[in-house]
Amino acid sequence: MDEDERNVLHKCFAKTKALFIKQNSSEDWSHNLIEGSSELSTPSQWKHFYAWLANPNNYNEEEASKLSTMSGTEVIEPYADCFKVETIQNGPCETIINVVNTNTSEQEDEKQEEVVA
Repeated sequence: MDEDERNVLHKCFAKTKALFIKQNSSEDWSHNLIEGSSELSTPSQWKHFYAWLANPNNYNEEEASKLSTMSGTEVIEPYADCFKVETIQNGPCETIINVVNTNTSEQEDEKQEEVVA
């Protein structure tokens, strides 16, 4: 992260802190985050902002820099044929995946008791 990005990031930290002090009701929570982070523009800034939000009193820039993020090119491996997969795209960044096991074999029923002779 270059110095300009770092300055914007720390400005957002300060702004978010101030908003949470000024507007401290539960109804303001999401607004404070949106407003406080409005100047963030790079994936690196967002990664550091999330790390800071998770633990603001112990935020460590060096440690946060080591964290990995998803590149957006990850692929979910296909499920076995016994699964019915339903996907729902929820906006540009979220996919909801519902997986149902259609194999109702008696062998796999966990409720069966084993008979010991």
